[in-house]
Amino acid sequence: MYRKTKLIIVAFFLGLFLFGSNAYAGKSVDWPGFAEGATSLAVIEGKIKSIDLEKMEIKLEGCDLLGDKPLMLSKDTVCYLGAEEDNIRSIRGGTLFTDEEKISFNQLKVGHTIKCNYSIKDGKFRAVRIVRCFPHVYRIFIE
Repeated sequence: MYRKTKLIIVAFFLGLFLFGSNAYAGKSVDWPGFAEGATSLAVIEGKIKSIDLEKMEIKLEGCDLLGDKPLMLSKDTVCYLGAEEDNIRSIRGGTLFTDEEKISFNQLKVGHTIKCNYSIKDGKFRAVRIVRCFPHVYRIFIE
């Protein structure tokens, strides 16, 4: 009886550990397979060619992935001020932005260089996080 109880307890905790580590790993480790449903690890970069806040879309120049397709904005899209060297590819260990660096869509203008994380839903590219890029020199002054 003692052996069976011990075996059941060990199996229970081992199963709990394996299930918990797999569930947590998708949110903490840079595994591209886990990022498909949420934020893609790939980054779109380019200059804003046109921005239409009524349609909630941005068109970029110099972005081969999008071509002439617009980048769609939503109420969940977050915009930040940042530097060109900021790391937004990584789920974990990337650049952390503060509330002071948060900007609104109105502050994005034609000609600004941006990079963003995106998700693809219904064949449309939807921006999840946009970073307006400044040269390295500017980043020194805002820190």
